[in-house]
Amino acid sequence: MRIEQRLIIRITPGMGRDLPPPPPMPQPMLVPRGRHGVSCVALGGIAAIAPSSSDNQIVLLLRDRRQIVANLEKSCSARDFYVGFYAERSADGMLCTGRDVIHSRAGASCTITRLQQVGR
Repeated sequence: MRIEQRLIIRITPGMGRDLPPPPPMPQPMLVPRGRHGVSCVALGGIAAIAPSSSDNQIVLLLRDRRQIVANLEKSCSARDFYVGFYAERSADGMLCTGRDVIHSRAGASCTITRLQQVGR
């Protein structure tokens, strides 16, 4: 007998809402990659998403009020993710570029190719 467990995290839009105060986080929220870029962000640190001006970017709103622009692979449209997305929680609890896949509620699946912090 084999028992498996999966945990799916749902991220919803946050336009016009006040974000809750950040909970204490034992792990770092971002894993630096250099030059304002990051390679991973803690899934538990993402409070909401917001639209971006680009067709293949979404903005991740973090619980500590920072914003991260996530570039999606070229074949993906950010419009599919405006109502939120699902991500399977990895062993380290992070959402990383090139490794993890996000799934829209409309059925699209995309890999995040780049994460960049806004206003640093």
